[in-house]
Amino acid sequence: MKKHLFLLSFLLSSVFGFSQEFEVTPNGLKDKSNVENTYVIIETPNKSVTELYQNAIKYINENYKNPEDVIKGKTQNEYLRFETYVPQFTNVNNSGVKLDVSMVYITELRIKDGKVKFEITSLSITADNGGRSVEFSGSIWKGYPIYNQKNGDLRLPETKAEIENYFNTKVARITDFLLNKKTKKDDW
Repeated sequence: MKKHLFLLSFLLSSVFGFSQEFEVTPNGLKDKSNVENTYVIIETPNKSVTELYQNAIKYINENYKNPEDVIKGKTQNEYLRFETYVPQFTNVNNSGVKLDVSMVYITELRIKDGKVKFEITSLSITADNGGRSVEFSGSIWKGYPIYNQKNGDLRLPETKAEIENYFNTKVARITDFLLNKKTKKDDW
């Protein structure tokens, strides 16, 4: 019985141990399991740097209209940096008026055998009307802060959840490509 419990706990920790998630904090986007880190580590057992780099390039080629335009830096088998634009990502309430908000961010992938460091190095979330931007923490007089700068209270829980869901879904999709998991596009 102890062997079965040990095996079950090992399998569950293996499955859930590879799950990395971001969390929106007053200090920015952080690793949910270690809020000191601004990145998550994607575990990719038995994958070489060459295979991981090629799969990362495949992800960009299949998910971006102009792949060469979004790649902002690369070192073969080591490093890949790319930019993403998300139009009308969400909306914010401005005195009763819902304003569409778009997002531009830079993703950096650092690749080693069996793991990839996934980090958002630049993030801009701005109202489409040319107005103020969404900030992690700040004053309502200067933008749309998710957290109140003075007392740390959560002001925009929906925006916080949308940002976390977006980036955690992004990590999961890239992980699938890195691990060569089949996608719906492959099932034709």
